[in-house]
Amino acid sequence: MGYPRRALLSVSDKEGLVEFARGLRDLGFDLIATEGTVRLLGGAGVRATSVSDYTGVPEVLGGRVKTLHPKIFAGILAPRGDEPDLAEMGAGPVELVAANLYPFEAVVAKPRVDPAEAIENIDIGGVTLIRAAAKNAHRVAVVVRPSRYHQVLDALKAVGTVPPELRDELAMEAFEYTSGYDAAIYNYLWKKAGRALPPALRLAYTRAADLRYGENPYQKAAFYRDPAAPVPSIARLETLHGKELSYNNLVDLEAALRVASEFSEPAGVVIKHTNPSGVAVRADLAEAYTAAHAADVKAAYGCVVGLNRTVDRATVRAMKGHFVEAIVAPDFAPDALEALRKRKNLRLVRTGAPFRPQEELEMTKVSGGMLVQSPTYPEFRADMFRVVTKKAPTAGQIDDMIFGMRVSKFVKSNSIVLVKDRTTVGMGAGQMSRVDSVMLARVKAGDRARGSVLVSDAFFPFRDGVDEAARGGVSAIAQPGGSIRDAEVIEACDEQGIAMAFNKVRLFRH
Repeated sequence: MGYPRRALLSVSDKEGLVEFARGLRDLGFDLIATEGTVRLLGGAGVRATSVSDYTGVPEVLGGRVKTLHPKIFAGILAPRGDEPDLAEMGAGPVELVAANLYPFEAVVAKPRVDPAEAIENIDIGGVTLIRAAAKNAHRVAVVVRPSRYHQVLDALKAVGTVPPELRDELAMEAFEYTSGYDAAIYNYLWKKAGRALPPALRLAYTRAADLRYGENPYQKAAFYRDPAAPVPSIARLETLHGKELSYNNLVDLEAALRVASEFSEPAGVVIKHTNPSGVAVRADLAEAYTAAHAADVKAAYGCVVGLNRTVDRATVRAMKGHFVEAIVAPDFAPDALEALRKRKNLRLVRTGAPFRPQEELEMTKVSGGMLVQSPTYPEFRADMFRVVTKKAPTAGQIDDMIFGMRVSKFVKSNSIVLVKDRTTVGMGAGQMSRVDSVMLARVKAGDRARGSVLVSDAFFPFRDGVDEAARGGVSAIAQPGGSIRDAEVIEACDEQGIAMAFNKVRLFRH
C-alpha cells in the first residue's frame, strides 16, 4: 500500500519558505503546516493542510500548543514498517520536517529586553519537532535553516529522496541548532538572576567566518559568533572597506575597542599585538589620535586604531603618512570614509553604536578545562588613593593616575604606564621583572618621562623600580601597595621627592 509523501512545515523564520513549499508540492508532497504558515502559503497559491485540520484539535492557549499531538509525532518518529500502526490512528509517515524556532537570541540581545517578552519567545513545540525528526534521521529529513532549502530540493529532484549522508548532516545541524537555543535560554536566565559566575558553562557559538589562517600561517582558524552578542562588539562589526579581517586583526580590534570604551571623552588608541602603544584623551578626536600616535611612533607602524567617536575629515588628515592596518570606530563621516577608502590595504570597521565597557565573562582555555572570571573592576575615583609619601600628588596627577589605571588594565603584566596630561608617554609591558618594565617605559618615553606619572599594575617588590623611575624624572607614582618592602619603597620616593599613592587595586593581565 502506498502512502502520500508528507512534509511538515513549522517555521518562525519564513525566508525562502514559499519557494521551498512550492517545490515540495511540485514533487508530490502533501504539506502540513501551522496556521500562520498555511495563511502565508495560501496567499502565494500553495495549498497546505493546517495542523489543526490534520489532528482534529484546534490550536490552544493563544497558539502556545500547536503541533504537540500524538498524530504528528507518531508520523515523525515511526520507523519504516510501522505504517499500519499509523493508519489505525488516522496518521501517516512524515518524510520531511522544516522547522525553526522563535527568535529568542535576537530578543534577548536587545539592550533592555522585557523578561516577559523573553519568556514568551522560548519555543517548545518547534524544539520537540526538530529533535524528533533528527532522532529518526534514517527516515526523516529535518531542515532548520533556510539556506538548506535549495540543497534539499535539488536532492529530491535528482534521486527522488534526501540521501542518507545528507539526512545525517541535517540531523547533526538540527541538534547543534537546538543545543545552541537551549544554551541561549540558560545563559539569559543565569544573567537575569544576577549571578557573577554561572553554575555551568554552556557556550553556543556559530561558525561565522573561515579565516585565512590563525596567528601564524600554518594554523587553521575560524571566527565563531555568539548569537546573542551585544552591540557594540567584535561579533557585530560591519566592514566598510578593505581586505578580509585576519585572526590578528580581530584580536587587535578587540583590544582597541575595549581600551577606547574606557573613556567618555574623545579618545585615540593605538594597538600593537593586543597591547596599547599609545592612548590619549582630548576635547577633539583628531588631537586625541595625534597624541596617541605620537606616544610611540615606532610601535605605531602597522597598528590597529580605536576611536570612540565618529571619524571626521580632520582625523583622517591627522593620519596622513601613517601606516595603519585597521580602524574601528562607532561610525565614519561620509567625507572621511571617502578619503580613507583611497587606502587600498586599510580595513575600516564600524560598530554602529557608541562604545561602552564590555561586561562579558573573561575565559582562558587550559588543558581539560576553562578558567572563568568576572570582568568587573572597581570604579576608579580620586578618593580611592591613600597618600603614603611626604609629598602629595596634585589634582592633575591624580587625574593622570586614574587615566593610567584605565590603560594599565589592558597592558600585559608586568606593566608600567607613564602618563602626562592624560596621554601615555611610555609603556613597559610583559616584562618578567617590574624594574625592567620601568626601565623600558623610561627609555620609550625619553625626555617626556620628566614630570610624568607612573602607574604600576602591582606593587613594587623592591625599591629598584622607584630608583629607575627617578632616573627618568617621574614625579608621582600610583601602585596597589602590599609588599613586605613597602616601607623601603616609600622611603625611596621620599629620598627622590616623588609623590606616591596606594590605590589598593591590582591590575594583572596575563
